[in-house]
Amino acid sequence: MDTLLSEPLRGNSILIVDDNPQNLQVLGRLLQEKHCEIEFATNGPAALEWLESRKFDLILLDINMPDMNGFEVCKKIRTMEKWDNIPVIFLSADNDRDSILRGFELGGQDFVTKPFDSRELIVRVKTHIALKISLEKLAILNRSLEEKVKERTAELHAANINLERMNTRLMELDNAKSEFLNLISHEIRTPLNGIILPVEMLKDSVSPAEMKDLIDILDSSVRRLENFSVNALLITRLKTRKEEIKMQDLNVEELMDEILNRARLLISGKHLKIVRVSGLRGSGIKGDRDLLIKCIGSLFDNAVKFSPENGEIEIKMVEESTGLSVEISDNGPGIPQDVIEKGAELFSRGRAYDDNSTGIGIPLALLIAEAHGCRITLRNRPEGGANVRMLFPGPIK
Repeated sequence: MDTLLSEPLRGNSILIVDDNPQNLQVLGRLLQEKHCEIEFATNGPAALEWLESRKFDLILLDINMPDMNGFEVCKKIRTMEKWDNIPVIFLSADNDRDSILRGFELGGQDFVTKPFDSRELIVRVKTHIALKISLEKLAILNRSLEEKVKERTAELHAANINLERMNTRLMELDNAKSEFLNLISHEIRTPLNGIILPVEMLKDSVSPAEMKDLIDILDSSVRRLENFSVNALLITRLKTRKEEIKMQDLNVEELMDEILNRARLLISGKHLKIVRVSGLRGSGIKGDRDLLIKCIGSLFDNAVKFSPENGEIEIKMVEESTGLSVEISDNGPGIPQDVIEKGAELFSRGRAYDDNSTGIGIPLALLIAEAHGCRITLRNRPEGGANVRMLFPGPIK
């Protein structure tokens, strides 16, 4: 209380409403000593006129006035939104419970009985003015926050619209890219189909050795270009989720048999030794047969390609607690570090390929594996050579 009494009320405007001139004089002198700005009204209508002409921080309102008593004045004040935040302290010689309750019901903030204690009155005046100022600051802060929320909401709305527009544009560009790549693949394969058959016919009809060598080179280049075209189209379809994955139960041993059969000429041409280690007991996996043959076959062909003459390739198939693993190991030069780090990144910058290959075999295998929930790990063996490990979910018995 001592702190409140010591704080000045300098500049606060107070309206005193009382039909008793002596009460007005006493209250006015007491508040002017606290540097308040004081106005007086001797009846209800006069008080309302003052409220129309200037702003007040607090009203001291006598209850017992003729014609229009304090309760009626307070009720009128509380019907007007522009006055609703002004605290009202009732002054009355009555100390009965009904009068006090009625004053609070009509919107009064406090009740002081006559004769009043000056110290008590000053403390109550300061308290309610401080509350009014705090509420006004809070209202200003709330309005500021509401404005900021509106601004932020508008910004987010604009950003969402822009994001939707960009997403739509990206989808359009992605579709355009897919259509363009499909077109490229089609345009490559169409003339290729017109070349492959004549090359096959030329192989059987030419006799000079030099001419046959040229035909073989042409045949190899055409086959390689056709393979690139097929793989590029498949990558596009996997990337854009347009390749339908036909899941079925597959026997891994049978898949490997077919892969080895397809590569038999390459294997015999380099006099490679194939070592198969199987720990499977009729286990299988679920997947698209053609895609998995391409995936595992691509990784196996890579091992054949980089294996030295008379080299050895080990194929290890094992049931594990987390699935079924297939490992292909060779004793070639190993996998370049940039391929290990960026194996799934198509067209990434890195070392030149020793055999001028397109470099999409590993990314394609990884995409197919991902579509089947398979994890591929690329590493180099400490004793030399590369190791590729495929872990398929399962196993299926």
